Amino acid sequence: MRTSWTLFTLAGLPIRAHLSVVLLVVYMLMTVGSLGWGIYLAAVLLVSILLHELAHTAVAVAFGGRVASIELQALGGAAMISRLPPKAWQETLMAVAGPASSLALSAATFAGGVALGREVFDPYSGGWVFEPNLYLWIAAFLNLGLGCFNLIPAYPMDGGRVVRSALECFGMGKLQATTVAVRLGQGIAVLWAGLWGLSFLGVEVPCPRVLTGFGAYLWELVFGVRSWLMPLIAYMIWVVGRRELAYVRATTAMGAWR
Repeated sequence: MRTSWTLFTLAGLPIRAHLSVVLLVVYMLMTVGSLGWGIYLAAVLLVSILLHELAHTAVAVAFGGRVASIELQALGGAAMISRLPPKAWQETLMAVAGPASSLALSAATFAGGVALGREVFDPYSGGWVFEPNLYLWIAAFLNLGLGCFNLIPAYPMDGGRVVRSALECFGMGKLQATTVAVRLGQGIAVLWAGLWGLSFLGVEVPCPRVLTGFGAYLWELVFGVRSWLMPLIAYMIWVVGRRELAYVRATTAMGAWR
C-alpha cells in the first residue's frame, strides 16, 4: 500500500508527504476546535519541519553526503540520507543544523511578533497592554518547541544523533556508539510510556511555570493527561532505534561502513 506522495521537487530534491500528515491535520482541528486555526497550525508546523529538514540536508550535502528525498510526517520529518558525511564531527554538525534552524526561526518570528504588535485595551485591568502579533507568536512557539524537542538525546532524534557522533569523535566505534545512543533513546522511550500510563492514574508531567498561553497549550498537547502523542513518540523511538542498530551491525559485519 502506498503511504507517501511527492508534493513537489526543490532543487532536484523530492519533497514527500506521509499519510500520517492527514492525521496531524485532523488532530489539530480536533484539539483547537476551529477550522481556520487548525489548518494554520498544521501548515506552520509542516513548513517548520520542512525548513528543519532542509537545514540537515544542506549541511549533509556540503560535507559530501547525499540525500535522496525529504518526507514530512505527523511526528516530524525525515531527510532520507543515502550517504552520511565521511567524518563524525561533520555528522554532529548535520544533526545540530536542524534544531539550530528551528531555534533561529523561533527567534526571528518572536522578534517579528513584537515588531508587529500593538497596544490594546484590557477591560479586566482597565488599561492598555501590549499584544504581540498572534500569528507570528504562535509560529515562534511552534519552532521553539520543535527545536528543543529534537535536542532530547533519544535516538533517532537529533539529540540522539549528536550523542552518537560525539562518542565517535572521542574514539568510540560506530557500532558501539550507535548501541549506546539507541539504548539511551530506548530508556527515554520507556520513561515516556511509563508517564503516559501514570496519566491514567492522575499523575501529570507538570508544565513549567515559564510557559503560558500557547506555550502551555503545546506542552499539554505532548505531555498532557492521556496524550496519544507520548506513546506514539515512544514507539517511534524504540522501533526506529532498533532498526538503525540492526543496520549498523549488518554493515559493520560486512565491512561496508564508510
